[in-house]
Amino acid sequence: MSGAKRFFKNAILMSAAALFMRTVSVGYNVYVTNIVGAEGIGLFTLVMTAYSFAVTFATSGISLAVTRMTAETVLTAPFGEEQKRLSNVMATSVLYCLFFGILGGAVLFFGAEYIGGELLGDDRTVLSLKILALTLAPTSLSSALSGYFNACRRVFKNAAVSVVGQFVKIALTAFGLSLLLPKGAEYALAALVGGGAISEAGTFLLSWALYVCDRHSHFGARAKKRGARCSSGDIKGTELSAGTKTDAAASILSSALPVAISSYVRSGFLTLEHILIPRGLEKWGQSYSAALASYGTLQGMVMPVIMFPYAILGSFTSLLVPEISESRARGEDARIKYITRRVFRTTLLFAVCTSALMICFSNELGVILYDSEEAGYYIRVLAPVIPVMYLDTATDSLLKGLGEQLFCMRVNIFDSALSVVLVWLLVPVWGVVGYAAVIIVCEVINASLSIWRLLSVTGVRPKILGWLVVPALTAAASCLIVSALSVVAAKDLAIGGTAAFAILSALLAASLYFALLAVSGNLSREETGYAKMIFSRGRKGAG
Repeated sequence: MSGAKRFFKNAILMSAAALFMRTVSVGYNVYVTNIVGAEGIGLFTLVMTAYSFAVTFATSGISLAVTRMTAETVLTAPFGEEQKRLSNVMATSVLYCLFFGILGGAVLFFGAEYIGGELLGDDRTVLSLKILALTLAPTSLSSALSGYFNACRRVFKNAAVSVVGQFVKIALTAFGLSLLLPKGAEYALAALVGGGAISEAGTFLLSWALYVCDRHSHFGARAKKRGARCSSGDIKGTELSAGTKTDAAASILSSALPVAISSYVRSGFLTLEHILIPRGLEKWGQSYSAALASYGTLQGMVMPVIMFPYAILGSFTSLLVPEISESRARGEDARIKYITRRVFRTTLLFAVCTSALMICFSNELGVILYDSEEAGYYIRVLAPVIPVMYLDTATDSLLKGLGEQLFCMRVNIFDSALSVVLVWLLVPVWGVVGYAAVIIVCEVINASLSIWRLLSVTGVRPKILGWLVVPALTAAASCLIVSALSVVAAKDLAIGGTAAFAILSALLAASLYFALLAVSGNLSREETGYAKMIFSRGRKGAG
């Protein structure tokens, strides 16, 4: 199987799993919202913001480090040395994860009263923080194993682990809510996080079992006899080495710590930002309960919907780190340019369509999902910035694959600090609209800096007309046409206002969008021929 075909098959598998998982997650979010309400979602989101900082510390950049180290070790290790060097990488990674995971868990557990009562300002969060503290070590270890599977292109194993973990979490959470909801918000919140805590432990055990089987199958004695590995003769030197455990430790630290430091600072600013939002809304004039509800609506209800379609692209971009790392190690500048152009083009084609659909069907989304016109309003407000959000995320993946972690660190720290300042200034004056404005401004600035850096490093020149302007006009025309037809159908056939009708209209608009692009010649033969390349036998993909 050619490299391109394998990449696309892996990406499609991951995308299908991620889309399924996001669908289940959004459905679960709707279910939980209907049970605990917007205020409960706000409280849960506040707890998870503090927890995310703890997870950032526990993982400390290990997933990216393992992905890069594994990919480059397999490429550069002398024949027959792969298993030994990978053992060095993974053994060092386990120690790294245990150190940061156990330390982070201890701090969160014993500091839960102060964090919940003083920093978050709500004693109902303390019990949940203590439960979540127990998950940090297995979460850190699972992150390292996920990096290994991504680097070795065993993406179906990551997908299987995610699916199993999600279903276990949902089942346990639903069961916990049925028992603990009558006892009040504190115990309902504990049920929400408790299901996830147990599923994290199970996810780690499943990941470890799959890792052991994978190492035996692909790098054991039988694999050596097959001689199925890449020759290292065409590698132009790499910055990373794992010849000994000391080498592996040095490489892991040099790769992970810059990402970790960036993540610490950014996650710290993000936590501070989310602590300031409810307090700013109170200063704006809302009660504490209303402030939590507004915060929960935007952060816990709207943002998951905005980012839901990215599940399709996210799997492709996550696989780009080892692809770009290999190309960089080989000195394949032309291939790096090719991948960069394809990522920009594909991301914008998809994101522009998504943005138009969100704008056009925002009211339907808010009412159908959450029975909330307010949620629909904020979906419409944030939808225009979707292309910026999606492209920024894809750009960061490319930059990290190119070894630009330090630049990403500086940009992310600046972005997070700016967000805190703007939240502090704008939310007490403009309320939830002010927070929406902060999201938009910071996303645009962050994406602009990252895109400028990527274009400078790769030498790629964007085609604004073909990549952005034409797709945007086509998406607008498609949505306007379908909206007009929907109004007529809803009036004459009396079928409007249902979830099925909204979904059918959105699918029709998306189909019309791509059809118009194809008819007008704005989809290349390569783009329209991807499916044939992926599923045909014996053809080699470009790049």
